[in-house]
Amino acid sequence: VRLYKLNFITLLSLSHQTRGVFTYLVARYCPITVISATYGRSDQTTCSNGIPDDQTKNTNCAMKANLVVQRCEGQFLCPVFVSSSVFGDPCVGTYKYLEVKYICESSLPEEKSLVACEGAVARLHCAEGQAIYVTSASYGRTNKKTCSAGRPADQLENTECYTYREEVGERCNGKQWCKVRASNYVFGNPCYGTYKYLEVEYICYGEFRLSLH
Repeated sequence: VRLYKLNFITLLSLSHQTRGVFTYLVARYCPITVISATYGRSDQTTCSNGIPDDQTKNTNCAMKANLVVQRCEGQFLCPVFVSSSVFGDPCVGTYKYLEVKYICESSLPEEKSLVACEGAVARLHCAEGQAIYVTSASYGRTNKKTCSAGRPADQLENTECYTYREEVGERCNGKQWCKVRASNYVFGNPCYGTYKYLEVEYICYGEFRLSLH
C-alpha cells in the first residue's frame, strides 16, 4: 500500500490482491470530492514489488472506477474493497491496483470562473506546478446580459436553456492549461435559435508532495 499526501489532493494507490483488500478514503473535517478513480494498470512500477514481470507488462489496462465516486462523494470516511469482483477485470492475468485522486472541500483554493461566448475558445490556465480541476461547466443561456452585445433580442429571450457538460472536466482535469471551444459541435445544441455561451468554474490545485509512506 502506498499513500501520497499532496497539497489540496490525496493520491491513493493500492495493489489488487487475489482475495481483495479494504482501504479507506479519509477526510476528517470536510467531505470528500473525488477527482478521478481508475482500476487496472497504467505503468510498470506502481505496485510491482515482488510481482512477476509478465503480470506488470500490460500498461494499457485501466478503467474508470465510477463506484468509488458513487460511494465516497460527500463522505468523511469511505471504505472501498479493492477487487476485480467489485470493479470488474479489465485485463485478466495482470496485477492491478486502484488509483484514486480526491480532495477535501474545505481546503479548496479560490475558485476561478470564465465565460466564452458561442464560437469563442475558453482558456483555462493554472500556474506552473498546479493543475486544473473543473468544478462546474454549463453550455447554454441562463440570463439575457451575458454575451448579449450585438445580438438580436429574440436570440436572448430563452434563459432556461442550459446543460451541464462533463466534457470540459474530461478534457482539462489534471492539465496546467486547456482550451475548449464553445460550440454546438462540441456540446450539442440545447436550444435552437438562442445565442449561447460556455460558463466554467475551476480551481488550481498543487502537486507538491508533502509526505510518502
